[in-house]
Amino acid sequence: MAMGESLEVEANGLSPHRCNPRKAAAGSRLSWTAMAISQGERLAEAAQSVVESELLPDPLAGKLTDGLSAGELAIATLPIVLFYHDNLTQQRHYLAATVAAWGGDERLSDAVIVFGYAIAQAIKEQLTPSHLIAQILTYLHVSLPESAVRSADLIHCLETLKRLVAQGSDLQSAISVFQLDTKTQPMSVEIAIALYCFLQTPDSISLALIRTRRLGIKPDIVGALVGALAGAYVSEAGIPAEWHSALQDSSIPPERSPQQIHRLSAQLVSVWSGVYHTAVVQAQELPVVTVPWVVRSR
Repeated sequence: MAMGESLEVEANGLSPHRCNPRKAAAGSRLSWTAMAISQGERLAEAAQSVVESELLPDPLAGKLTDGLSAGELAIATLPIVLFYHDNLTQQRHYLAATVAAWGGDERLSDAVIVFGYAIAQAIKEQLTPSHLIAQILTYLHVSLPESAVRSADLIHCLETLKRLVAQGSDLQSAISVFQLDTKTQPMSVEIAIALYCFLQTPDSISLALIRTRRLGIKPDIVGALVGALAGAYVSEAGIPAEWHSALQDSSIPPERSPQQIHRLSAQLVSVWSGVYHTAVVQAQELPVVTVPWVVRSR
């Protein structure tokens, strides 16, 4: 999970499943980055309440996310995806509630849930690249049967992606298809492109991200999605050594530094594992004191 956080976790706010998008967006083009970091901080701080199933985010006034796309919301909610990776029912529940609280509709939440499912499968080492799209479609059919009607564009994107992967389509063919889908199915195309780039070279995060840049379709958010999924799949050990060195650049803001991300990762792992006093946990020391689902106040 620490690896995933390095490339994925990014949020802003303060309540187990709620952040302050207004604050996150201030002065930042990539507001979903700040939103994700804050979501992680909120989860880490709320150790005794995040497992209460009745705790839902209160509706926020207006669309404070300022029209964030499904891909941007998928990044902003990554801490929730990671925290509930071993309980897909709760993961769906909190993702849908958070997207709704931020002004998104059910179609947006369906797309975010799809990406959350892929991340969860990677973390649990149950992701088989050749079967992933079929697994996602089955998951939607069984767990969210209503998505067949309300999220027809998402289903279409996934079916298109399944066909591209099965046919071994080259990059140029994929560009043509996704450029068309960007116009006709803008709701889900970012996540579909990210899945495509990952599935072409699942064991190489660098090649997956290079392909993302070459596609040239929303490379910032698609790159973040690919980094999150590929990172969860190959773990921190799969990140090229030179990338680790580049992260030591002193120009990186302190709140996004590798040290800060690892500290937040350690806290999230600790809360998920059952540690009560997460403030004393260091990134390299992750004591496990109980099994998942029994985090509770004394």
